[in-house]
Amino acid sequence: MAPAVDADCERPAVHCPATYRALADNFSSKTVSPWCEHRKCLTTGHNGIFATTSFAAGDVLCKFGHSAIYEQPTYQTLQVGASKHILLSPEWLENTNHSCDPNVFFNTEASALLALRAIAPGDELCFFYPSTEWAMGEPFACRCGAATCLGHVAGASALTPQQLEGRRLTPYIQQRLAEAAAAKAATAEAAKAAEAAAPGGGGSG
Repeated sequence: MAPAVDADCERPAVHCPATYRALADNFSSKTVSPWCEHRKCLTTGHNGIFATTSFAAGDVLCKFGHSAIYEQPTYQTLQVGASKHILLSPEWLENTNHSCDPNVFFNTEASALLALRAIAPGDELCFFYPSTEWAMGEPFACRCGAATCLGHVAGASALTPQQLEGRRLTPYIQQRLAEAAAAKAATAEAAKAAEAAAPGGGGSG
């Protein structure tokens, strides 16, 4: 995953979903797959992956694997389990940026990159970092410009159920959210029971 960069490229003609990452001109380009290219801004050095063909919602763009596994997250890794963070293979997938209105999803069960909606040639491929990351190693201020922009991206653990509602999440993130909700409910129940048992708290006897 590429780190967030706040500066625009010079003279942007068209903006990708994240306006501070406009890469419509003043960039170098390298074809990394028959269906996408890697663009690098000549001003900021910022990287991004852009489609060169069309996809429909639900299409598999590619399969992915890993070249290394780490216990701790970095800005380049993708979380697939507890203390399990992978470097993506092919390596250029690490340049898939974040958006709060993503058009792709890393399906960690099928090891496949999926289209969440229709994608046209020239669209930047972006995914929602908290869809895979529980607690990010390098949180950042987000200025993606989406109506649903979170403003700050630190992982799913920092978000409310309302902020995550309707978003596609990996099974690991869903599991952690369920565990957190259960722990919160248990704590509330214990506090309620303690209050009821306290003198004058409404308990029997």
